[in-house]
Amino acid sequence: MNNINLPKHIVDRIDARWCARHVSAKEKREIVDRQLEQLRAHRNNIQRYRWLLSTQLSDLERNFIERRLSEESSAMESLAAQIPLLVHERPPLGGTASRSEGASP
Repeated sequence: MNNINLPKHIVDRIDARWCARHVSAKEKREIVDRQLEQLRAHRNNIQRYRWLLSTQLSDLERNFIERRLSEESSAMESLAAQIPLLVHERPPLGGTASRSEGASP
């Protein structure tokens, strides 16, 4: 199997596909960092829009800000759903998994 000679352009295409499928840990961290940064931006915009809604506005301004607030909230929920869990759930401390069978509580 080691003696297979393929043209360089074929090897390059296979290598590119292989690399595209596997994201390094550093790249994963960078992706999550970017997503968290976007979440913070959405959060800040939502806070700003809520503050603006507490001020005196015309009907046109209020409708615009309410629409933007809704769009920001939707975008934030969509982005949050894409981010993998950062903390894994721990089993309960008094769970039955840690007790041996026949042991009394």
